Amino acid sequence: MVPMLMVERSVIGLSGFVLLLLIESAWPFRQPVESRWRRYAINLFIAGSNALLLSVVLGSLMISIYHSFELRRFGLLYRLGIEGWANVLLTVVLLDGVTYFWHRAYHGVPVMWRMHRVHHADRDLDVTTSGRFHLTEMGLSAAFRLGVIALWGASVASVIIFEMLFGLLNQVEHANLHLPEPFETWLRWVIVTPDMHRIHHSQVHAETNSNYSTIFSWWDRWFNTYRCGADQQQLVIGLPEYQRPEDVTFGNVLALPFGPPCATLPTLADQLGAHVA
Repeated sequence: MVPMLMVERSVIGLSGFVLLLLIESAWPFRQPVESRWRRYAINLFIAGSNALLLSVVLGSLMISIYHSFELRRFGLLYRLGIEGWANVLLTVVLLDGVTYFWHRAYHGVPVMWRMHRVHHADRDLDVTTSGRFHLTEMGLSAAFRLGVIALWGASVASVIIFEMLFGLLNQVEHANLHLPEPFETWLRWVIVTPDMHRIHHSQVHAETNSNYSTIFSWWDRWFNTYRCGADQQQLVIGLPEYQRPEDVTFGNVLALPFGPPCATLPTLADQLGAHVA
């Protein structure tokens, strides 16, 4: 079952990416502000490098570690005797919730923000942005998730299904698309939509520090970080410090985690105590 799920995850991920890329190229919601092909080259190289290292080179190792946890019945859910689809459902909700707070940490801890600003420095937003994460961020997130999975007692199948849903929704919410009303508003009550996540990529700090969810939108509603109502066409995407084409060349993007700090974002303590209207 697990090898088949891994194949299905790869097929769904690649198919979803290609389909969304074709749709947004034919019917873009917003016109790009910089060269599409240059951005594609940068984003796809970063995404491809991450996939090669984390999925191809380290993927089997990670699955083996997950499998060893499963064989030893290590973690809370196994202690409680929760397996099968109940394990899947609880794992998807738990990992999505943990990812919400992990995402907030990337915006509140200075050294983590240095990594994460590679993602936010993109001056346009489309499906290629969904893979634009610096390798240091991907590695740190993978290690953190491994610890959570070990303590939680998630089955290998549960983890793969979560990653499948997470990857697909991550692509959808970054796509340069607009869902028709009232479908978009209805859908946003449950999952993150492109309109909701686009606000998170605004260069306005109050908007950048909102809408952290990836799969289920309710995390932002519950923890007072939900924001909507912005004029989607007037949003300026990216970071104020990196609004020139020469600021986001291939070399500069890869060096962002090691460059000078940009404008101070709220600390993690400030975020946890803040109320975003």
